[in-house]
Amino acid sequence: MPRVWRAASKGDSFNNLGDSMLGLVTREPIGVVGVITPWNFPFFIGAERYPYILAAGCTLVAKAAEITSGTTLLLAGILKEAGLPDGVFNVVTGSGSVVGQHITEHADVDMVSFTGSTAVGQMALHASAKNIKRLGLELGGKNPQVVFADADLDAALDGTLFGFLFNTGQCCVSGSRLLVERSIHKDFCQKLVERAQKVRSGDPLDESTQIGAIITEKHFQTVLSYIEQGKNEGRNAAHRRRRG
Repeated sequence: MPRVWRAASKGDSFNNLGDSMLGLVTREPIGVVGVITPWNFPFFIGAERYPYILAAGCTLVAKAAEITSGTTLLLAGILKEAGLPDGVFNVVTGSGSVVGQHITEHADVDMVSFTGSTAVGQMALHASAKNIKRLGLELGGKNPQVVFADADLDAALDGTLFGFLFNTGQCCVSGSRLLVERSIHKDFCQKLVERAQKVRSGDPLDESTQIGAIITEKHFQTVLSYIEQGKNEGRNAAHRRRRG
């Protein structure tokens, strides 16, 4: 933490502004920062943000996703045991529509860091504008994977499969479209299906498992609806497993 603190608090100076002139850039705490994180990386995303917010001298209100709140609460307990004063790292649980909106609109919150969908990010932007607070957004995307005929096909197959299946496909950088040059399309897709058939699914606590379960039943049904939509639009499911 001391090393992070030094990096976060260090300023800069400039002496190229003119004769007898010196420019200084200082870094000061913003104040209270609200951090709204999603369920797909409940610890990792917080670990990217919390240390720097605290090291900069800010206090923090963490709004964890309601279906993975335990991770953030566990971290809060660890920080308390480490000696962090009460009121510096705070966790509020509940739905995004209630708790998240309250954080983005609250006049005493000086900055909001939000990670999640683009639609909710737009709402956070509008809500934060009421108090002209600072806002950091990391939103979802639609990520293509493009394979040309001159590519290393084995590497492309590995990369494509990883892009689809990393974190069970539940992250903003997951490959959601695959574009393959026509001359290799049939061969590439056939080999991709063969590799997908060998992927080991199961208990995520088992180290041999390569893909775990979808986060909730509701989200699982959403994924199934996408498959059905594709079938209704004339597409074929190249590979599908039974629910286990």
